[in-house]
Amino acid sequence: MFRKKEPTLNELERLSDFYVMDLYDMMDDNFEKPVIPNKPIHGLRHDEVSKQDFDSIAQFGRIIKNYQKMKRLELA
Repeated sequence: MFRKKEPTLNELERLSDFYVMDLYDMMDDNFEKPVIPNKPIHGLRHDEVSKQDFDSIAQFGRIIKNYQKMKRLELA
């Protein structure tokens, strides 16, 4: 039997960066699952992407999220 492993906070943060989402939104009970297209919209196939590529995408997502937070603070 396999037990489902709960993701760590670090793993959740990395996923939120990759999907350019706030961690709070991912943990919200009322969060609606995003629609996943049949074909990837970014043009990457899973067999062509390395771990470094995923890390780079997540890092870019973190930059976008930080920019969005700064813009929200600016408007407040």
